[in-house]
Amino acid sequence: MQEKGSEIRSAGGMMGMGFMHREGNSYGSYVTFSVDNFTGDVLNYGISGFTVFDSIKVSSFNFKDTSTMGTITRITNKDDSVVIQLHDNPAAVINIVTKSKSTLVFNLAEGVNATKEDNIVKITADNLTAYIASGNATSVNIAGGEVKIETNKGFTIFRASPVNMPLDGMHQRFMGEMMRNRAGAEVSVGDSDKYSIVNYSDDMNVMIRSMEKNRMRMTVNSENLSGKFLMMNIDNSSLMWNERQKVRLYLDNKPMRQVMSEQELYDIKESSFWLNMTGRNRMQAVMYIANFSERQVDIVVEDEGTPAATPEVTKTATTTPKTPGFGIVLGLSCIVAVYSLRRKV
Repeated sequence: MQEKGSEIRSAGGMMGMGFMHREGNSYGSYVTFSVDNFTGDVLNYGISGFTVFDSIKVSSFNFKDTSTMGTITRITNKDDSVVIQLHDNPAAVINIVTKSKSTLVFNLAEGVNATKEDNIVKITADNLTAYIASGNATSVNIAGGEVKIETNKGFTIFRASPVNMPLDGMHQRFMGEMMRNRAGAEVSVGDSDKYSIVNYSDDMNVMIRSMEKNRMRMTVNSENLSGKFLMMNIDNSSLMWNERQKVRLYLDNKPMRQVMSEQELYDIKESSFWLNMTGRNRMQAVMYIANFSERQVDIVVEDEGTPAATPEVTKTATTTPKTPGFGIVLGLSCIVAVYSLRRKV
């Protein structure tokens, strides 16, 4: 499916994250799958050409329809009591939200294994590590190539360690913070200046205001004033640096403290960030914002040795409108926005 999807997307002139559809299949830059239009089951779910699940099923799912907007495909049932959202981004996020007691069954593909670690299910294969976390699970069982989760109303999240960012240790801890409602959002920026924003907390909103060759600006706000973690995956051709440059993060025009390890970040009390740069245009960062009103975050490429300075205000910022959520009020919602960014020269 990944090979066929690449051909279809190329022929259609589609670059970067986002789904195209053909003959009942969904082809993304990272994610491929099909949907059974009678049962609503997700079939042949794959990440970067590797099949992870033969199927994903939700009990008593009375299929209504499937809709797609950019990097997100949404599957709903007729009374809107279940929503399945699949995201085409490096973390291949799936979030399932239910209003009532449900059984979720993930059928593992050949070569995929699952183990239970505390309240999180770890999914492993030769070239993949991923996790499933369920906020209101009453039981989690792994047997016969299936992960079966019994849950009351609430959320279940599947998230892979980003396939373009070969780091694993930090991601299980991030899933744990998600269970404690301290994981706020995840932002992925990719080819063709397309991006995906997934909100892991229903009281958080993130917007990318502008993207330049040496600066990215976001606004982050939350109705919950307590601290939140924000994950960043940048793999594009807009924000670039060389060996004589470094990346700094600013919070409300003031330099953020940089820590040396992600473990240090998760234990910290003040606003800080951890950063990993794996190439001239590839970066992964986790930031902790200790308290909220509306905050401004700048990611700035600067020459090595340049003193930290207040970022200049972008004169013509590209503003993205607030995106719609599920339309149902639950303990967790994920909001996704995908737009083309204008690169300033």
